[in-house]
Amino acid sequence: MLERLIRETDALADLTGDALLVVDRDGIILHATELAGRLLGTPAGQLTGAAFGLPLDGGRQSPVRLVATGCRATLRAQPLDIPDLGLTRVLLRDVTEREEALEKLDAAQKAARAGERAKSHFLANITHEIRTPMIGILGMTELTLSTELSTKQREYLEMARHSARSLLTVLNDIVDYARIEVGALELAQTPFDLYDTVEEAVSVFRPLAVKKGLALEYRLIGDIPRTLVGDASRLRQILINLVGNAVKFTDSGSVILAVSAGDAAPTGKTRLRFAVRDTGIGIPRDKIKAIFDSFTQADVSPARRYQGAGLGLAIVRHLVEMQGGQYGVESEEGQGSVFSFSLDFALPAEAPPETAVAQASPDMPSASRPLTVLLAEDNPINQIYAQELLEADGHAVVVAHTGRRALEWLRRRHFDVVLMDIQMPEMDGLEATRAIRSDQSGDFDPDIPIVALTAHALKGDREAFLRAGMNEYLSKPVSPESLAAALARAMGAPVPAAPQSPPPAAGAQRDVLDWQELLAKARGNTGFLRKLFSAFVAEQPTSLETIREALARADFDQLTFLAHSLKGAAATMCAPCLRQASHDLEQAARDRDAPRAGVAFAALEEKLREVVLAMRERLDAPPG
Repeated sequence: MLERLIRETDALADLTGDALLVVDRDGIILHATELAGRLLGTPAGQLTGAAFGLPLDGGRQSPVRLVATGCRATLRAQPLDIPDLGLTRVLLRDVTEREEALEKLDAAQKAARAGERAKSHFLANITHEIRTPMIGILGMTELTLSTELSTKQREYLEMARHSARSLLTVLNDIVDYARIEVGALELAQTPFDLYDTVEEAVSVFRPLAVKKGLALEYRLIGDIPRTLVGDASRLRQILINLVGNAVKFTDSGSVILAVSAGDAAPTGKTRLRFAVRDTGIGIPRDKIKAIFDSFTQADVSPARRYQGAGLGLAIVRHLVEMQGGQYGVESEEGQGSVFSFSLDFALPAEAPPETAVAQASPDMPSASRPLTVLLAEDNPINQIYAQELLEADGHAVVVAHTGRRALEWLRRRHFDVVLMDIQMPEMDGLEATRAIRSDQSGDFDPDIPIVALTAHALKGDREAFLRAGMNEYLSKPVSPESLAAALARAMGAPVPAAPQSPPPAAGAQRDVLDWQELLAKARGNTGFLRKLFSAFVAEQPTSLETIREALARADFDQLTFLAHSLKGAAATMCAPCLRQASHDLEQAARDRDAPRAGVAFAALEEKLREVVLAMRERLDAPPG
């Protein structure tokens, strides 16, 4: 029987290429194959009768190092079903070369990772050093553009500004990518407002979308929770990259961000799917798989139309993966693309009743309780001013940039009152009000108080607004007292007594900025005024260029809208001469009088330059 067992063992060794031995219950070797002798450093014939010397753990495979030869092997002991003999067949598999290869591979991977970290640290440091002077270049370019320049000088400086902004975008992408690569990017877990985060990401690109004639919107589909726990800044960064790409690569049609419920999420969490759909140029089929790789672009030709470092989607991929999410893309060249990703978010714990914030009773007079106000206003300066006044009085404010956006907000949540600008893109205030008042779907509260906000001051305007369904009329420029009074009247509350204002000083209307009126409107808060000035100065180069382009195209409808918007901002900033210049351009555009519009634009450009210089002097002065 033992001879037959030896023959079977030798045959099995030939078949598998492994080293085999047969040992008894005392660990004495009864037979060893030739390869077993080489692994153990002793000829096979001399192993018979010797002690095997290694522990035999029945049936399980374990790694061993053979002292005599230094070889590494895996050992598996197989008890043989032979009554009364207690024999075991031992299999030794030489894994020395494989283990050495794995060690070399691991060392190479560690060296590669160290190299990547060194590269990323270098990129982060060098881009930071470049970015700092680049911001200085941009700032000085903006300052120079606000001075008196020849047409050619202005053209050269605007080209320099555009190039500097493009370079700064690339540098910011490299910094973010480098931080991700070295693991320096940490994820926050704090409560945040999803609706506000989505709105902020989309609103960044509205000016460019309007300029390109694109429909840019977002949709919250189904029952989407408003408050989530996660990293709002990283979610915003992902959305800005995807929406920015979509607007960049779309010349006509639309860009839509949809947020919907995803598949089942772990207990205590909700899974959301974000999809950005565009009608842009699409991606070639052979490029789709690589589009999320670092420094990769679909078009790599030297004459490519769209510039960039190819890092935006790589950053998206890293940020989604860091948060345990999944991403994907569907695209057809010439037909558009859909970039999507899914993330899990925790839900905030319910606050106990005794710690909940006390809410004012609906029966309290409206003037003495905080209101939830929807501010529908497209001009950024007027937005900041009105929002600051409202929040200073304890009201909660949500800003909508268009009438259509205001309707979307009213579908999502309850508001006490709407401040509705009359002239807005996509849908004006009158259209939005009629839609609310005539709605029969139950999406809106048809009785919600609506206050008209407008720079119109023509006879019959108030009656027209009231016929459209508005409750009150508030003419710009808005003062704190007039705003509080209009809200009180709209809410059916007692109107607070207005403080007596001193008459304007002689010659005040000729000032570039009426400082006394500004202080009164800001309630003496010079910090608020500095914030307004900073926003106005930053906004005007783009605003002026957009007006210039509309005038060059003889797009009188757009020119009327832009001049009207600037007139409202000038009124808010107490800049009477600029307000009059904007009014003159608006009237010339309404009359479609191109020569008069050209003269009015030249005057407006001069007055705007004076206002910006006056604001810069205030900003450069020490606070106080």
